[in-house]
Amino acid sequence: MKCFDDPTRDAVGVCVRCGKGVCPEDAVYINGKLYCKDCAKIVLGENKTTHKTLYRSRKNRSICGVCGGFAEYFGMDATLIRVLYVLITIFTGFLPGILIYLAMCLIMPKEPLQKRY
Repeated sequence: MKCFDDPTRDAVGVCVRCGKGVCPEDAVYINGKLYCKDCAKIVLGENKTTHKTLYRSRKNRSICGVCGGFAEYFGMDATLIRVLYVLITIFTGFLPGILIYLAMCLIMPKEPLQKRY
């Protein structure tokens, strides 16, 4: 079985709540049951109180991980974010779009190697 977040990697198991394949770094065990990181937040009741932080993605990156980071933050597909970025860049002029992307590469921090739950 392949990991839901990264189809090139093997999953360590299946989330008991949503049924998605779970990567080793996203696996959270609660009372001996395997959950993905998103379902673990819901099960632990942290979904409402968790403060979301915008990071450059380490897993979902083409250049610097900016679009992947926005996709993870908003819970959307990274390809859709990339297509929207390209369309906005084309219609507003290439230079502003490129400068904004470069600024986001410098401003947005990289996703931490391990998140605490």
